[in-house]
Amino acid sequence: MAESDRRLVQTAVIGSAASGLGIVLPQEADELRRLRRRHPAYTYWCGTQLGGCGGKLSDRLYVDKVCHFAHAPNASCHRRANGADSADHLFVKQDLARWARGGGIDARAVLRDQGSGPGDAVDFQVRERRQRVRFQFRRLTHPEWRSASEELQRDAASLDWVFGPGSAHPETMEEMYERAGHVLRFRFETQGVTRHVRIRAEEARRSTDWVPLDACAMTPEGLRVPGARRLTRTGRRPVVVEPPPVPSPAATSPRPATGADRRSGRSASPLVRKVQRLVGEVNALAASADADVRTTAERLDREAASWAERYGRLTGPDFWSGKATKMAAQGDGLAGRLEKLARSLE
Repeated sequence: MAESDRRLVQTAVIGSAASGLGIVLPQEADELRRLRRRHPAYTYWCGTQLGGCGGKLSDRLYVDKVCHFAHAPNASCHRRANGADSADHLFVKQDLARWARGGGIDARAVLRDQGSGPGDAVDFQVRERRQRVRFQFRRLTHPEWRSASEELQRDAASLDWVFGPGSAHPETMEEMYERAGHVLRFRFETQGVTRHVRIRAEEARRSTDWVPLDACAMTPEGLRVPGARRLTRTGRRPVVVEPPPVPSPAATSPRPATGADRRSGRSASPLVRKVQRLVGEVNALAASADADVRTTAERLDREAASWAERYGRLTGPDFWSGKATKMAAQGDGLAGRLEKLARSLE
């Protein structure tokens, strides 16, 4: 008797085993029915660019549980990741290609296998200007990142790293703060059957808003995110660098300068460093956890960024009014919750 496929496969590619066109299957029956009506000719595959077996998949519709893709009975597949985020490297590649076409950039996006599969990293390479942006999915140790960074810089006029959840080691983050003034992060938002990348810049005391690629720009100095600051070559002081406007309806307006911007020369307090270190640890530990844990980690990440920004706005009078004491207590409470979650994941 044929054995049924019990794996909860949520992503596939469309058209062929070698396709790079990813899709997230709707989990609700009504949504899957609508997808079938709109695209009756779609065929789904456990794509090789997903690290899959290349076999054909069927879309299983259920009303009493989540819908999902399934392999043929007795299929042999050792694909490592099947969740809704398992095609994110394909989605960022699609977003980058569309962004480059819209901006008239002669570039290509290339998948990189660093030992775990084709979705370990995605390189965006601007040909004529020899510029590179690496979207890092797989977690790297600090020595691994150092080695990769040195290799990429040999033939690149500019190099930007954008780190996914849990992919940046705390030491790497510290070095990026010193080198560039901020760390670039990315995450994804699900929109129908696809997911789209969002980027922000994180500093020791503040973070920019999450924005789509359309709000960013490739400049001669590299990738620029609205509101992000970079260190000048003299004095090591951060300055605000806004990208030129991109003609896109999805572009997001740069955020106004905050008190933290005006006091950018102040070093981060030990409490801020502690919270950010814990956020990095939790993101790393939650990367391989279930969806509920990852959602909790992302919520704490956002809460920590918001708290650090508000803490960075404190001025001298705030300390006399007791506001600083209240904000520090909030930071201590946040650190405690992060530590508790980290212990539960270890």
